Amino acid sequence: MDPVELLKPRGDDAPSGENLEYDPVFVEMELAGQPGEDSQFGGEVDDPDYGEVQEKALEVLAQSHDLRAAVYLADAILHSEGLSGFADVTTYIRGCLEDHWATCHPELDEDDDDDPTMRINTIQGLCGNPGGQSGPSPVYRSLQRAPLTESRAFGRLSMRDIEIAEGKRSAPEGAQNVPDMATVSAAFQDSDAEKLKALQGALKTAADNLKAISKVFDENTPGQGPELDPVIKLVMQMGKAIAAHAEGDAPEEAADETGESAAPADSVAGDSAAPVRASGGAVGGIKSPTDVANALDRIIEYYQKYEPSSPLPILLKRAKRLVNADFLTVMKDLAPDGMSNVNLIGGLDDD
Repeated sequence: MDPVELLKPRGDDAPSGENLEYDPVFVEMELAGQPGEDSQFGGEVDDPDYGEVQEKALEVLAQSHDLRAAVYLADAILHSEGLSGFADVTTYIRGCLEDHWATCHPELDEDDDDDPTMRINTIQGLCGNPGGQSGPSPVYRSLQRAPLTESRAFGRLSMRDIEIAEGKRSAPEGAQNVPDMATVSAAFQDSDAEKLKALQGALKTAADNLKAISKVFDENTPGQGPELDPVIKLVMQMGKAIAAHAEGDAPEEAADETGESAAPADSVAGDSAAPVRASGGAVGGIKSPTDVANALDRIIEYYQKYEPSSPLPILLKRAKRLVNADFLTVMKDLAPDGMSNVNLIGGLDDD
C-alpha cells in the first residue's frame, strides 16, 4: 500500500469520499474478516481469509478515507507483509486523523454534537482490551504472532514465543518444540542483520504513529479517545526484544520508558496457567553448557527434518556429547592416537 496516495483528497465536495459502509465491497470485506467456524477436531477457530480481507480493504481505501477498512487492513497485512505493512497502515490512519479529521469515515455524529463514539470504537480495534473481559483485538493478536526472526535453522519466532521462552506466558496445551532462551538467541543471531534493522525501523514508525493517533483524540475530543497504551507497549517491547537479542545480551527483563520492568504484553483469558520457566538458563544468549546442548539439539533437528542426507548431525551429536567434557576426554574422543603425545608433554601417566 502507498499511504501517501491513499490519503489524497477524493474531491472538493467530499474530500474523504463517500461512506461505503453499505457498499458490496465493504460488506465483502467484513464477511471475509470473520473467523471461520470451529473446526471439527480440537475446536480451533479457522483464521479469516486474510488475502481477501486485504484486497477488499484496499478497494475501499482507494475510494474513501475509511478508518474501519484501515483497521481490517492492519490485521490482514500483518499476515502478508508483516510489520512493515503494519507500519504503513498506522501511517495511513494517522494521516486520516491529522489531515482529514472533519471528513474521514466513520464521521462524527452531527446529530449528537459531533459525538466521536463510532470513531473511537473503530480505532480501539487496533488494540481491544488485553487483560479485560473483551480481550485483545484481532490486530493485537496478530501483532503478538508477527515473526521477529527469520532463521532457517531455528524458525520464525514472535513476541509470543519469546514470552513463552522467558516464562512470562504459558505454552499452549500440547505444544511441541516449545522455545527456550537459547533457541530465541540463536534464532536472532541466525537472522539477517539488515532485515532485523528494518523491523526495528518499522516498529519505531508504528509506535510513533500510534502515539500520534492518541494525541489527535486528546486534542480534538479531550477526555474521550481510544485506549491504545497496551498496543503501544507491545510494539515497543517487540522493538526492544530485537535490539536486545540481536546484540546477544538481553537483560533479564526489558524496561519500558518509565524504567519499570516489562510484564507480559497482555494477560489474555486462557493464559492464566502457571508460567513455564524457560529451560536453558540465562536470558538473551548462550551462556551455559545447557544452552549449548539445547542449541545443538535444535540444529540437529533442523538437519534431520529438512536435510536428512546431510552428515552434519553425526558430527553435531558428537559435539553435544563433549559439551561438558574436559580437555583430556575431548582429546581421547577426537584423536585417541595422539594421547601419548599429550601425556608426554603434560607429564601425565598413560592411564
